[in-house]
Amino acid sequence: MHTAIAGPASRTSTPRAAASPIPVDSRPWEVHAMSGPPDERDRHYTEWKGWGLDAGFAAVTPGDRDLFTRELRGIAKRVRIHDVLEIGYGNGTFLGYCRERGWNVTGVELLPELRDAATATGFAVVADDEVGSLPERAFDLVAAFDVFEHIDPSESVDFLRSIERRLRPGGFVILRYPNADSALGDPFQNGDPTHVNAIGTLKLDFYAQQAGLEVVEYRGTRRRGFRTSPIHGIHRLTAAPLAIAVGAIRRAIHFPDLRVVLSSGNVVAVLRSAS
Repeated sequence: MHTAIAGPASRTSTPRAAASPIPVDSRPWEVHAMSGPPDERDRHYTEWKGWGLDAGFAAVTPGDRDLFTRELRGIAKRVRIHDVLEIGYGNGTFLGYCRERGWNVTGVELLPELRDAATATGFAVVADDEVGSLPERAFDLVAAFDVFEHIDPSESVDFLRSIERRLRPGGFVILRYPNADSALGDPFQNGDPTHVNAIGTLKLDFYAQQAGLEVVEYRGTRRRGFRTSPIHGIHRLTAAPLAIAVGAIRRAIHFPDLRVVLSSGNVVAVLRSAS
């Protein structure tokens, strides 16, 4: 899922005489990872991802439902979830899941086309530069799936601070992003031109500490099962346990004192306010 909550990357260019001016993109958290005017970049990205109102926006499959339920199981045991903020909701799958659960969900998204799709399907959404307008201490859960890697390193602490201010006492943050502590994360980290930050466990600890958050859970992502497809189900029953066991052995040999995940290409971090 995509939002670009990061500072503009510096670019240099050769002046061209009599060229038409390119619109200036002043969005404060934009990642300038693709060329062209902002609207054109946005359109290319959503087309590449296959997102939008005509692409089943906010549809939730049985596999999606099962995956989100298992990802949130630990959080749901600790807090009664009612008000949810999702940052970078992409094609709206988690928005749809929250609606199914009867939760009040608000979305934050950079791409105008996806904001229009969310509004058309009845979701409350704001642009990425309007996060400051959202109430503080108002959400039981803030979710950012596949977003943190889009945030420029210089903006990562501010990004988490903004999230922390939105957390209700006792609330939680859930992040999912490519695993920079393992080569298994490379296909995910390097598979999107707008990924600008590779985050390992020690870097996350630093960001969280500076933002007034603490990490309470750090693990590999839950794996899809038979509700997604027979292949996913067989993999979860056979290859997944082997990968977890091998990862645990490698960690014990090489990193016995570090909280690293060596069995999953993506990791999930659950955080709460440190105060």
